[in-house]
Amino acid sequence: MATARDVAERAGTSTAVVSYVFNNGPRPVSAETRRRVLEAAAELEYRPNILARALSAGRTYSLGLLIPQIRNPYFATLAEHLENFARRHDHLLLIGDSAGDPAQESAHIGSFIERKVDGVVLVSLLVEPAIQRFAAAGVPVVALHPVPDGVTVSTLSIDYVAGAEASADHLLSHGYRTLGVVTGPEESPGTAEHRRGIERALVAHPRSTARYVAAPVSRFAARDAVRPWFRQKRPPRAIYCSTDEQAFGVLFAAWEAGLRVPEDVAVMGFDGTSECTVTVPPLASVRQPIEETARQAVGLLLDRSKPAAARHVLDYELVPSTSCGC
Repeated sequence: MATARDVAERAGTSTAVVSYVFNNGPRPVSAETRRRVLEAAAELEYRPNILARALSAGRTYSLGLLIPQIRNPYFATLAEHLENFARRHDHLLLIGDSAGDPAQESAHIGSFIERKVDGVVLVSLLVEPAIQRFAAAGVPVVALHPVPDGVTVSTLSIDYVAGAEASADHLLSHGYRTLGVVTGPEESPGTAEHRRGIERALVAHPRSTARYVAAPVSRFAARDAVRPWFRQKRPPRAIYCSTDEQAFGVLFAAWEAGLRVPEDVAVMGFDGTSECTVTVPPLASVRQPIEETARQAVGLLLDRSKPAAARHVLDYELVPSTSCGC
Protein backbone atom coordinates (compact mmCIF):
# COMPACT_ATOMS: atom_id res chain seq x y z
CA MET A 1 0.00 0.00 0.00
CA ALA A 2 1.40 3.39 -1.03
CA THR A 3 2.32 5.89 1.68
CA ALA A 4 2.61 9.68 1.77
CA ARG A 5 6.40 9.25 1.51
CA ASP A 6 5.96 7.29 -1.74
CA VAL A 7 3.76 10.05 -3.15
CA ALA A 8 6.27 12.71 -2.09
CA GLU A 9 9.15 10.88 -3.79
CA ARG A 10 7.14 10.39 -7.01
CA ALA A 11 6.06 14.06 -7.04
CA GLY A 12 9.52 15.37 -6.09
CA THR A 13 8.37 17.11 -2.94
CA SER A 14 8.11 16.55 0.82
CA THR A 15 5.62 14.55 2.87
CA ALA A 16 4.56 17.84 4.50
CA VAL A 17 3.49 19.21 1.13
CA VAL A 18 1.54 16.01 0.42
CA SER A 19 -0.25 16.59 3.73
CA TYR A 20 -0.99 20.21 2.81
CA VAL A 21 -2.55 19.10 -0.48
CA PHE A 22 -4.83 16.49 1.05
CA ASN A 23 -5.74 18.63 4.08
CA ASN A 24 -6.20 21.84 2.08
CA GLY A 25 -3.64 23.55 4.31
CA PRO A 26 -2.54 24.88 6.68
CA ARG A 27 0.04 26.21 4.19
CA PRO A 28 -0.68 27.11 0.55
CA VAL A 29 0.58 24.90 -2.26
CA SER A 30 1.18 26.11 -5.82
CA ALA A 31 -1.12 24.84 -8.55
CA GLU A 32 1.75 23.03 -10.29
CA THR A 33 2.90 21.26 -7.12
CA ARG A 34 -0.68 20.30 -6.26
CA ARG A 35 -1.07 18.83 -9.75
CA ARG A 36 2.09 16.73 -9.37
CA VAL A 37 1.02 15.44 -5.96
CA LEU A 38 -2.46 14.47 -7.12
CA GLU A 39 -1.09 12.78 -10.25
CA ALA A 40 1.43 10.83 -8.17
CA ALA A 41 -1.30 9.83 -5.71
CA ALA A 42 -3.52 8.61 -8.54
CA GLU A 43 -0.69 6.62 -10.14
CA LEU A 44 0.17 4.97 -6.83
CA GLU A 45 -3.51 4.55 -5.82
CA TYR A 46 -2.70 6.39 -2.61
CA ARG A 47 -5.50 6.88 -0.08
CA PRO A 48 -4.80 9.09 2.98
CA ASN A 49 -5.57 7.65 6.40
CA ILE A 50 -8.82 9.41 7.28
CA LEU A 51 -8.33 9.00 11.04
CA ALA A 52 -4.83 10.42 10.98
CA ARG A 53 -6.01 13.17 8.70
CA ALA A 54 -8.85 14.05 11.05
CA LEU A 55 -6.53 14.17 14.05
CA SER A 56 -4.02 16.44 12.32
CA ALA A 57 -6.68 18.76 10.90
CA GLY A 58 -8.90 18.88 13.99
CA ARG A 59 -11.88 17.87 11.84
CA THR A 60 -13.82 14.67 11.20
CA TYR A 61 -14.65 15.41 7.55
CA SER A 62 -18.29 14.64 8.21
CA LEU A 63 -21.48 16.70 8.17
CA GLY A 64 -24.83 15.90 9.74
CA LEU A 65 -28.30 16.33 8.29
CA LEU A 66 -31.15 16.26 10.80
CA ILE A 67 -34.61 16.01 9.22
CA PRO A 68 -38.10 14.92 10.28
CA GLN A 69 -38.79 12.38 7.50
CA ILE A 70 -36.40 11.11 4.84
CA ARG A 71 -39.16 9.67 2.65
CA ASN A 72 -40.61 13.15 2.13
CA PRO A 73 -39.48 13.92 -1.47
CA TYR A 74 -38.20 17.35 -0.46
CA PHE A 75 -35.87 15.93 2.18
CA ALA A 76 -34.80 13.03 -0.02
CA THR A 77 -33.83 15.47 -2.77
CA LEU A 78 -32.13 17.76 -0.26
CA ALA A 79 -30.09 14.84 1.10
CA GLU A 80 -29.03 13.85 -2.42
CA HIS A 81 -27.73 17.35 -3.20
CA LEU A 82 -26.10 17.76 0.20
CA GLU A 83 -24.25 14.48 -0.24
CA ASN A 84 -23.00 15.60 -3.67
CA PHE A 85 -21.69 18.93 -2.37
CA ALA A 86 -20.24 17.39 0.79
CA ARG A 87 -18.37 14.81 -1.29
CA ARG A 88 -16.86 17.59 -3.44
CA HIS A 89 -15.30 18.87 -0.21
CA ASP A 90 -14.23 15.33 0.74
CA HIS A 91 -16.82 15.13 3.52
CA LEU A 92 -19.19 12.33 4.44
CA LEU A 93 -22.87 13.13 5.03
CA LEU A 94 -24.53 11.47 8.03
CA ILE A 95 -28.34 11.51 8.04
CA GLY A 96 -30.47 11.56 11.17
CA ASP A 97 -34.18 10.94 10.47
CA SER A 98 -36.25 11.85 13.51
CA ALA A 99 -39.41 10.28 12.01
CA GLY A 100 -41.40 13.08 13.66
CA ASP A 101 -40.39 11.90 17.13
CA PRO A 102 -38.73 14.50 19.43
CA ALA A 103 -37.05 11.76 21.46
CA GLN A 104 -35.50 10.27 18.35
CA GLU A 105 -34.37 13.72 17.22
CA SER A 106 -32.73 14.27 20.60
CA ALA A 107 -30.89 10.96 20.26
CA HIS A 108 -29.61 11.94 16.80
CA ILE A 109 -28.38 15.27 18.18
CA GLY A 110 -26.40 13.39 20.82
CA SER A 111 -24.93 11.07 18.17
CA PHE A 112 -23.82 13.96 15.95
CA ILE A 113 -22.19 15.68 18.92
CA GLU A 114 -20.43 12.48 20.02
CA ARG A 115 -19.09 11.97 16.50
CA LYS A 116 -17.85 15.56 16.42
CA VAL A 117 -19.34 16.32 13.01
CA ASP A 118 -17.96 19.46 11.39
CA GLY A 119 -21.44 20.98 11.06
CA VAL A 120 -25.15 20.21 10.88
CA VAL A 121 -27.87 21.11 8.41
CA LEU A 122 -30.93 21.34 10.63
CA VAL A 123 -34.66 20.88 10.05
CA SER A 124 -35.77 20.44 13.63
CA LEU A 125 -38.82 19.50 15.64
CA LEU A 126 -37.29 20.95 18.80
CA VAL A 127 -35.58 24.00 17.20
CA GLU A 128 -34.36 26.04 20.17
CA PRO A 129 -33.25 23.11 22.38
CA ALA A 130 -31.53 21.51 19.38
CA ILE A 131 -29.65 24.68 18.49
CA GLN A 132 -28.63 25.23 22.12
CA ARG A 133 -27.17 21.72 22.39
CA PHE A 134 -25.15 22.10 19.21
CA ALA A 135 -23.96 25.55 20.27
CA ALA A 136 -22.83 24.25 23.65
CA ALA A 137 -20.83 21.53 21.86
CA GLY A 138 -19.29 24.00 19.41
CA VAL A 139 -20.95 22.40 16.37
CA PRO A 140 -21.84 24.91 13.60
CA VAL A 141 -25.46 24.79 12.45
CA VAL A 142 -27.37 26.03 9.42
CA ALA A 143 -31.14 25.88 9.98
CA LEU A 144 -33.36 25.56 6.91
CA HIS A 145 -36.36 27.16 8.58
CA PRO A 146 -37.23 30.18 10.73
CA VAL A 147 -35.88 30.19 14.28
CA PRO A 148 -37.23 31.93 17.40
CA ASP A 149 -36.22 35.51 18.08
CA GLY A 150 -33.01 35.76 20.04
CA VAL A 151 -31.60 32.46 18.74
CA THR A 152 -28.23 33.14 17.16
CA VAL A 153 -27.74 30.74 14.30
CA SER A 154 -27.46 31.00 10.52
CA THR A 155 -30.66 30.26 8.61
CA LEU A 156 -31.05 29.49 4.94
CA SER A 157 -34.54 29.47 3.42
CA ILE A 158 -36.98 31.22 1.18
CA ASP A 159 -39.42 33.82 2.53
CA TYR A 160 -42.20 31.46 3.62
CA VAL A 161 -44.62 34.31 4.31
CA ALA A 162 -44.19 35.76 0.82
CA GLY A 163 -44.36 32.32 -0.80
CA ALA A 164 -47.57 31.41 1.00
CA GLU A 165 -49.10 34.80 0.20
CA ALA A 166 -48.25 34.47 -3.50
CA SER A 167 -49.63 30.94 -3.61
CA ALA A 168 -52.90 31.81 -1.88
CA ASP A 169 -53.30 34.96 -3.97
CA HIS A 170 -52.88 32.86 -7.11
CA LEU A 171 -55.60 30.44 -6.01
CA LEU A 172 -58.00 33.20 -4.96
CA SER A 173 -57.38 35.08 -8.20
CA HIS A 174 -59.05 32.17 -10.00
CA GLY A 175 -62.25 33.26 -8.27
CA TYR A 176 -62.26 30.60 -5.56
CA ARG A 177 -64.01 32.01 -2.50
CA THR A 178 -63.31 29.29 0.06
CA LEU A 179 -59.80 28.17 0.86
CA GLY A 180 -58.75 25.17 2.88
CA VAL A 181 -55.27 25.40 4.39
CA VAL A 182 -53.28 22.33 5.46
CA THR A 183 -50.25 23.20 7.59
CA GLY A 184 -47.79 21.18 9.61
CA PRO A 185 -48.27 20.82 13.39
CA GLU A 186 -49.00 24.15 15.10
CA GLU A 187 -45.63 24.23 16.86
CA SER A 188 -43.59 23.23 13.79
CA PRO A 189 -41.09 25.67 12.27
CA GLY A 190 -42.69 27.57 9.41
CA THR A 191 -46.34 26.91 10.33
CA ALA A 192 -46.86 30.43 11.66
CA GLU A 193 -45.23 31.89 8.55
CA HIS A 194 -47.51 29.95 6.23
CA ARG A 195 -50.58 31.12 8.15
CA ARG A 196 -49.36 34.71 8.10
CA GLY A 197 -48.94 34.57 4.33
CA ILE A 198 -52.46 33.20 3.87
CA GLU A 199 -53.91 35.96 6.03
CA ARG A 200 -52.10 38.58 3.99
CA ALA A 201 -53.57 37.19 0.80
CA LEU A 202 -57.06 37.26 2.28
CA VAL A 203 -56.73 41.00 2.90
CA ALA A 204 -56.58 41.48 -0.87
CA HIS A 205 -59.56 39.14 -1.34
CA PRO A 206 -62.03 40.29 1.36
CA ARG A 207 -64.89 38.18 0.01
CA SER A 208 -62.89 34.97 0.45
CA THR A 209 -62.54 32.91 3.62
CA ALA A 210 -60.10 30.29 4.87
CA ARG A 211 -60.32 27.36 7.23
CA TYR A 212 -57.26 25.65 8.68
CA VAL A 213 -56.24 22.17 9.70
CA ALA A 214 -52.86 21.20 11.20
CA ALA A 215 -51.47 17.76 10.48
CA PRO A 216 -48.16 15.91 10.56
CA VAL A 217 -46.17 16.40 7.36
CA SER A 218 -47.26 13.16 5.76
CA ARG A 219 -49.46 12.39 2.76
CA PHE A 220 -51.37 9.91 4.89
CA ALA A 221 -52.00 12.41 7.69
CA ALA A 222 -53.05 15.08 5.18
CA ARG A 223 -55.43 12.63 3.50
CA ASP A 224 -57.06 11.90 6.84
CA ALA A 225 -57.16 15.59 7.79
CA VAL A 226 -59.13 16.69 4.73
CA ARG A 227 -61.51 13.75 4.51
CA PRO A 228 -64.08 15.50 6.76
CA TRP A 229 -64.01 18.53 4.44
CA PHE A 230 -64.68 16.38 1.41
CA ARG A 231 -67.69 14.76 3.11
CA GLN A 232 -69.34 18.15 3.52
CA LYS A 233 -71.95 19.44 1.11
CA ARG A 234 -69.69 22.36 0.27
CA PRO A 235 -66.02 21.55 0.76
CA PRO A 236 -63.39 24.26 0.27
CA ARG A 237 -63.15 25.23 -3.39
CA ALA A 238 -59.33 25.31 -3.21
CA ILE A 239 -56.80 23.78 -0.86
CA TYR A 240 -53.34 25.13 -0.08
CA CYS A 241 -50.81 22.74 1.46
CA SER A 242 -47.63 23.81 3.22
CA THR A 243 -45.71 20.92 1.59
CA ASP A 244 -45.95 18.86 -1.58
CA GLU A 245 -45.98 15.75 0.58
CA GLN A 246 -49.29 16.87 2.12
CA ALA A 247 -50.69 17.89 -1.26
CA PHE A 248 -50.15 14.35 -2.57
CA GLY A 249 -52.44 13.08 0.19
CA VAL A 250 -55.04 15.75 -0.61
CA LEU A 251 -55.06 14.72 -4.27
CA PHE A 252 -55.77 11.14 -3.22
CA ALA A 253 -58.52 12.20 -0.79
CA ALA A 254 -60.19 14.22 -3.55
CA TRP A 255 -60.11 11.24 -5.91
CA GLU A 256 -61.42 9.00 -3.13
CA ALA A 257 -64.35 11.38 -2.55
CA GLY A 258 -65.20 11.50 -6.24
CA LEU A 259 -64.08 15.12 -6.61
CA ARG A 260 -62.38 16.32 -9.77
CA VAL A 261 -59.19 18.38 -9.60
CA PRO A 262 -59.36 21.26 -10.45
CA GLU A 263 -63.03 21.28 -11.57
CA ASP A 264 -64.42 20.61 -8.08
CA VAL A 265 -61.43 21.43 -5.87
CA ALA A 266 -58.14 23.09 -6.77
CA VAL A 267 -54.94 22.02 -5.00
CA MET A 268 -51.61 23.81 -4.48
CA GLY A 269 -48.48 22.34 -2.91
CA PHE A 270 -45.30 23.91 -1.58
CA ASP A 271 -41.69 22.77 -2.26
CA GLY A 272 -41.80 22.18 -6.02
CA THR A 273 -40.32 18.68 -5.95
CA SER A 274 -39.97 16.77 -9.20
CA GLU A 275 -42.82 14.44 -8.12
CA CYS A 276 -45.24 17.32 -8.83
CA THR A 277 -44.89 16.62 -12.54
CA VAL A 278 -46.11 13.02 -12.31
CA THR A 279 -49.19 13.38 -10.09
CA VAL A 280 -52.71 13.21 -11.52
CA PRO A 281 -53.23 15.96 -12.42
CA PRO A 282 -49.80 17.67 -12.33
CA LEU A 283 -49.46 19.59 -9.06
CA ALA A 284 -49.06 23.36 -8.86
CA SER A 285 -46.51 24.35 -6.22
CA VAL A 286 -44.07 26.92 -4.88
CA ARG A 287 -40.66 25.68 -5.97
CA GLN A 288 -37.80 25.97 -3.51
CA PRO A 289 -34.21 26.06 -4.84
CA ILE A 290 -33.22 22.76 -3.23
CA GLU A 291 -29.89 22.31 -5.00
CA GLU A 292 -28.82 25.90 -4.29
CA THR A 293 -29.91 25.50 -0.67
CA ALA A 294 -27.66 22.46 -0.35
CA ARG A 295 -24.73 24.22 -2.01
CA GLN A 296 -24.92 27.24 0.25
CA ALA A 297 -25.51 25.17 3.38
CA VAL A 298 -22.33 23.16 2.83
CA GLY A 299 -20.41 26.33 2.00
CA LEU A 300 -21.54 28.05 5.19
CA LEU A 301 -20.68 25.08 7.39
CA LEU A 302 -17.21 24.64 5.91
CA ASP A 303 -16.31 28.33 5.86
CA ARG A 304 -13.31 28.37 8.18
CA SER A 305 -13.55 32.14 8.63
CA LYS A 306 -16.54 31.52 10.93
CA PRO A 307 -18.92 34.13 9.48
CA ALA A 308 -21.43 35.75 11.81
CA ALA A 309 -24.87 34.15 12.02
CA ALA A 310 -27.19 35.63 9.41
CA ARG A 311 -30.53 35.01 7.76
CA HIS A 312 -29.90 34.04 4.14
CA VAL A 313 -33.01 34.36 1.97
CA LEU A 314 -33.24 32.51 -1.35
CA ASP A 315 -35.60 33.08 -4.25
CA TYR A 316 -38.65 30.90 -4.88
CA GLU A 317 -40.77 30.30 -7.96
CA LEU A 318 -44.55 29.94 -8.16
CA VAL A 319 -45.18 27.10 -10.62
CA PRO A 320 -48.83 26.99 -11.79
CA SER A 321 -50.14 23.73 -13.20
CA THR A 322 -53.30 21.81 -13.91
CA SER A 323 -54.20 21.20 -10.27
CA CYS A 324 -54.72 24.90 -9.50
CA GLY A 325 -56.95 25.52 -12.51
CA CYS A 326 -54.36 26.96 -14.90
